[in-house]
Amino acid sequence: MTPVAAMTYQSAGFRGHRLCDKSHFRVVYVTFFFVRQVWRCQAGYKVITRRTVSGAAMGMLQENRMIIKRLLLGLILLGGSAVSMADSSAWVLVTDRDDIQVYRQDDDSSRLKTFRGVGVVPVADFNAIGALMDDYTAVASFMHMVSEIRDLHRASPYQRDVYVTTRLPWPVKDRDAPLRVTFYQEPDSYDLVMPFSLNPPVFPEQPDYVRMPQMEGYYRFEPLSPGEVKVTIEVILDPGGAVPAWLANIILRDIPYFSLRRLRRVVNQPRFQGISHGYYQTPESWQTPQKQEVANAASKETPAPSVPR
Repeated sequence: MTPVAAMTYQSAGFRGHRLCDKSHFRVVYVTFFFVRQVWRCQAGYKVITRRTVSGAAMGMLQENRMIIKRLLLGLILLGGSAVSMADSSAWVLVTDRDDIQVYRQDDDSSRLKTFRGVGVVPVADFNAIGALMDDYTAVASFMHMVSEIRDLHRASPYQRDVYVTTRLPWPVKDRDAPLRVTFYQEPDSYDLVMPFSLNPPVFPEQPDYVRMPQMEGYYRFEPLSPGEVKVTIEVILDPGGAVPAWLANIILRDIPYFSLRRLRRVVNQPRFQGISHGYYQTPESWQTPQKQEVANAASKETPAPSVPR
C-alpha cells in the first residue's frame, strides 16, 4: 500500500462481502437458466431442420436466437458487477478478541494477504503517541516480531529513514528491511498517520539477515472521546527466502493483533507523558487550559503537516 492509499482508510468497507455473495448467487441462477434455454433452443432447432423450414419455424428460430443473445448479455453484465463488488469489498474478519479486530484482504496477483488490525487504546495524554513513536526502542518493544529499529536519517520530523530487523521462529532466518517512514496529521479529524514502505538504497544488505523484498503499511491514531484513541495497523510484507506463503500469512495475521495488545501496555508509561513535540496538534476536547496554552505556543513554532512529505 502506498502512502496515498493509506490516507484513504474506510471503516465501512466490509459490507460489500455479503453483496458479493448475493451477486454470485444471481450469476449461478442466470447461468443455469441460460444453459437450460440454450438446450431448449437446440432441441427446437433439431426438430425444425428435420422438417421443411416454414416461415413460422424460421421465425421461432430467430426468436430463440434473440433470447440467447439477451441472456448472454445479462450474464456478462451480472458477472462483471459481481467481480467489481468483490474487488471493492475484499476485507474479511479473521480475528475478534480482546476488543481487537483483524481483517484480511486477498489479492489474486500476490501469494500474500494484507492484514489490518483495529482496536481502541486507552490513552491518558494524546501527546504520548508522538513521544512513543519517536522512541524506536519502545516501538520495537510493542511491534510483534521486531527486534530492533535503528534511526538512519531524518530529513524532517515528517520523514525518516529507519532500519528494522525481525526475530522469526526457528528455523527461519531473521529478516531486515530499510524503511521510509512519513508522518502527517489530518487537519479536520486530528488523526495521526504514519505510512511506511521499503527503501532499500538507504542501507546495504547484511550477511546475518535475509532482506525482505516487500514491507509496507501504516499506523493510524484516530482520537475519539478524551482518553480513547482508535488505532489501526495495516501491514503487508514478503519475508523473502524460502518461507512458504501459508507460514508468511500466519505471521502477518499475528502482527496487528499482538502489536495492538502490547501498545496498550506501553503508551501510558510515565516516560511518554507530558511531552509536546510541536509538529502535531492535540484535539481541543483533550486539552486542559494549561495544555491548550502549551499546544498553541508549540504549534506556532512548527505547524502540523496536513499532507505527507
